[in-house]
Amino acid sequence: MLHSALSPVAGNSRRRRRSTYGFSLVEVALALGVLSTSMLGMLSLTVVGINSLREAVAQTAQTEILQQISTELQMVGFDNIDSHIAGKTYYFGSEAERLESQTAATRYKVTMDRQSAVFPNSTSGGSMDQSLTTVRILMTPVMGSGPTEGKTAIYVVFVPNSGSL
Repeated sequence: MLHSALSPVAGNSRRRRRSTYGFSLVEVALALGVLSTSMLGMLSLTVVGINSLREAVAQTAQTEILQQISTELQMVGFDNIDSHIAGKTYYFGSEAERLESQTAATRYKVTMDRQSAVFPNSTSGGSMDQSLTTVRILMTPVMGSGPTEGKTAIYVVFVPNSGSL
């Protein structure tokens, strides 16, 4: 028993056991620093990803709205285009669904006007008005029924005179 009390191993065994059971304060601080740095990077990538997703959804909705309008203009008949677009404002929701009026669900306001089709260096002039016209589409992002509006995007659709259907 005296031998175990005087043995150098007996006194150090308690210290050794403590140091082998966990991490030191320096190791924990370094690990937290590395973890927080990596989490900050992941968080910033998440924000970029969400913004990209929002823009992609908006572009998809705008494309669907333009497709709907273009199809309607093709089907309405060449002589009836003016009555279909003159002085009218159309409202669409976030998934390109048409709304009757501006409500809290409104995301896009669309107005249109008809213009003569003019091509560079074209000599046909007046005869082109009977065979082709352009419709300028002004699409403005809005936020619900309030007055807040975004930047207006302008699109042009060519509508040919395909005869009476």
